[in-house]
Amino acid sequence: MSLVRLGWVVRAVGLKGHLGVAGSEGTLAGLERIALGRGQREPEFRRVLEARPQGRIWALRIEGVADRTAAEALVGAEVLAPREELGDAGEDRHWWADLEGLPVVTAAGAAVGKVTGLYETGGVDVLVVTGEGGEKLVPLAPYVEVDLAGGRIVVDPPEGLLE
Repeated sequence: MSLVRLGWVVRAVGLKGHLGVAGSEGTLAGLERIALGRGQREPEFRRVLEARPQGRIWALRIEGVADRTAAEALVGAEVLAPREELGDAGEDRHWWADLEGLPVVTAAGAAVGKVTGLYETGGVDVLVVTGEGGEKLVPLAPYVEVDLAGGRIVVDPPEGLLE
């Protein structure tokens, strides 16, 4: 089972154990369960009791967290969900689990490598592509086409991007 990071617990919300989750952009609203990850420990699954927008974050109430103190103990935890429970990411959006390992080729058909990492920059995410020519950083910009049906990523790079 592939887990996808949806966000992080950034603070407690209120007194009844709600977690303030940043980075989820609404994905939490449709989930019945999430997993909380901390460091090297195995992620722990919890049932979602409530998920609602709270300003710029999401207030999430989960099974086993009944008060503010318990919620504060989870600050810093990753909020994860099984990829198969997420559905489509939306138009021009992608789940990292769908991109990892995909081959990357130029529009001319030359192999660049495989996706081995992702940098989330807050603006345009950047793919780490590793191939014979070493590691290349490829922004998910308009010159990049993610072809999930074809199982590849096609890049029509501006001059100098892959050098």
